[in-house]
Amino acid sequence: MGTAQASVHPRTTTGRASAAAANGTSKPTVLPASSAPLHTGSGPMVADPTLAERSYRASHPLAAPSWKAFRMYAGNHPNLAELKSVGVAGMIRGHRDVRIILVIALSTLLIMLVALLAYWWLMPVTADADSPYAAAETTAPESTAVQAWKQGTLPSLYQTDSSWGAEPFGQGTIATAGAAPTALAMAHVYLTGDKELSPIDFAQWGTAHDLTATGTDTIAAYLTGAASDYGMALESIALDEHSIRRALVSHTPVLVITQPGTFSPVASVIVLEDIDRDSHLVIHDPASAARSHKSWEFEDVINAAANAYEVHSA
Repeated sequence: MGTAQASVHPRTTTGRASAAAANGTSKPTVLPASSAPLHTGSGPMVADPTLAERSYRASHPLAAPSWKAFRMYAGNHPNLAELKSVGVAGMIRGHRDVRIILVIALSTLLIMLVALLAYWWLMPVTADADSPYAAAETTAPESTAVQAWKQGTLPSLYQTDSSWGAEPFGQGTIATAGAAPTALAMAHVYLTGDKELSPIDFAQWGTAHDLTATGTDTIAAYLTGAASDYGMALESIALDEHSIRRALVSHTPVLVITQPGTFSPVASVIVLEDIDRDSHLVIHDPASAARSHKSWEFEDVINAAANAYEVHSA
């Protein structure tokens, strides 16, 4: 039986291999890795597609960078070819990672939309420049000195007074959010002449009872509750000129809770003291000396009001 002798394709050896043969040593030649056959006689070898792709990209750099060249270079990608062949819907159905990315993107857009709607809904409303409630403060407001507080006279107390303005109240301070305790302190001085209690005491009561929010319902609950604990009684009255006149001519101060966007960007409280000789209202706004020094039409105050209360001794 004849001996089969394997056919060996000739290979070109390097100078180092020839020298090794001349020295009588046998050392295998290490050839560089390649995805393509070294020559046609090496057999029916098929190049790996991934390696061929990488080889193509590495062998064809952007010699002259341009938008067109970049698109052609970046477009040489199997995912892009699949997208062109099966479309967006097919890519979503066939790839879990694409579905995850799509869900994340849609969820992010939804969260952003909800945040914008919430900001728009909760954003404080400001009065128009030509509104009767808009006022420019020309000087720093000064409260009536404690020594001048007396029964039967409504003092002018302002939230920003240094004696109490920095006291915490709600999410801010009396200076920024304490219209209700400051207004109630004014009414308390009018009824009692007490010099011991200040807006600080009325603010602390609101904090202790968790009634510091600026909604009209919360302010109404605060005023009635705090007034009762400090020896006062509030009686709700109708929001019309007749009811307000009747209270003021009987020397009864009136607390008015105002709508957001009128006397303040949020709901606030003012005190009605009297009616002047021109049949206009005299008011005390704890947030503004300019508005306090101005006489007011009944209609403007009534249009801004959410609730009104006569203040009596309990």
